[in-house]
Amino acid sequence: MTSPVIHWFRRDLRLGDNRALQAASESGASVIPVFIFDPALLHGSNASPPRTQFLLNALVSLDVSLRKQGSRLLIRQGNPLVVLPELVAETGALGLYFNRDYTPYALKRDQAITTQLSIPVHTYDDALLLAPGEVLKSDGKPFVVFTPFKKCWLSLPKPAMVSAPRPDSFARISDFPALADTAIPSLVDLRFAPTINVPDASESEAARRLDDFIIGRGKAYATRRNDLASDMSDDTCPGTSFLSPYLRFGMLSPRRAYWAAREAYQATGDHTEHESLETWVSELVWREFYMHILYHFPHVLKRNFRENYGHVEWRRAPDELQAWKDGQTGYPIVDAAMRQLQAMGWMPNRARMVVASFLCKDLLIHWREGERHFMNWLIDGDPAANNGGWQWTAGTGTDAQPYFRIFNPVSQSKKFDPDGVYIRRWIPELRDVPTRFIHAPWEMSTPPADYPAPIVEHDFARQRTLAAFKY
Repeated sequence: MTSPVIHWFRRDLRLGDNRALQAASESGASVIPVFIFDPALLHGSNASPPRTQFLLNALVSLDVSLRKQGSRLLIRQGNPLVVLPELVAETGALGLYFNRDYTPYALKRDQAITTQLSIPVHTYDDALLLAPGEVLKSDGKPFVVFTPFKKCWLSLPKPAMVSAPRPDSFARISDFPALADTAIPSLVDLRFAPTINVPDASESEAARRLDDFIIGRGKAYATRRNDLASDMSDDTCPGTSFLSPYLRFGMLSPRRAYWAAREAYQATGDHTEHESLETWVSELVWREFYMHILYHFPHVLKRNFRENYGHVEWRRAPDELQAWKDGQTGYPIVDAAMRQLQAMGWMPNRARMVVASFLCKDLLIHWREGERHFMNWLIDGDPAANNGGWQWTAGTGTDAQPYFRIFNPVSQSKKFDPDGVYIRRWIPELRDVPTRFIHAPWEMSTPPADYPAPIVEHDFARQRTLAAFKY
């Protein structure tokens, strides 16, 4: 039996188009696939039962795929700085392969592992089409504004997809008697309470959703992506792709997503479809932009990117914060979105902007409170994108929405859910309210008794926020 190499799965839970895994499979040694539950991430401040359940489902699917190749997914729990040296000793591994992550914690951890291990460590850029350091201004500095970043990003060549590993690339775990046979844990095993139902999580489901989007909703993405009137039969299918959870955990590679859009663009001569596919690619670029920002400016996880807004006196209003979390603010569009979050662990991007604006601008509560709540619930919760989005809305980040641009929740509701379909889907108390009152039920002569009145008057809140942000 020859000595193996180890592929450490992290946020790349797929066999196809996986750069580190493909390199490991071409090393000439058999590949031991491992996933490590790191307590620092699992039970940190961003711990999320829904996202963890989605992850567990993805691991089960990955294990099934590996068993078809004659192997299986090795599971470990603990600090990777302890677990990986033990695994190397147990297997006699000749090398470690993994794909890079760009959060401050991951960078520090991975540097420590590379220094500590006595075997070669091979790392690859896989989570992004263009890694931090590849998209820079002419003076070598990172972009801090999206539009020039996007222009540069679009001008650069994009990497091709890589082949899947050969079926005989993987090691038979049974050949290593020192390895304990540890099953994929349940949510309860990981000390989480049972949580909401989450969507199917697998590489094949990601591919199905991508194909479905590209040939269907993607053709009208530019005009429909902000619509909030979801299909009652499938809450994941308004005008969005619902691919963010699969990109988050790497069940879908950014290369596959990008090249699918490029091929569809080249295959159609329709202007609307061209515009829609370009708009969707822009969302992929936003994802990359925020990861670059986090890499170059890690302080954004703790404080404002625009530090000149450090003077803002955010309110401490625990009751109002809880009402926002529970979907009990009295503003139907806000409450519908917050209830969708707790039912699905997800909401469309337009809804995210509306509820974030309401928390930061109507309630004047710190964006960090909303950022944390989103990370605790979102199955696609990603530190870079979540932080970037919250700071954009709060007016404190890169490419920030100006502080004086404050969403009116009623106007947003009328524009993006004109018939109240989305509101009625998530707020059963309002299903019988006539459409002319659905966006502002407090205007009825007899408002619904079981739905709260608005917790703040929007015009008053707007003036309060303008005053707080001014020097």
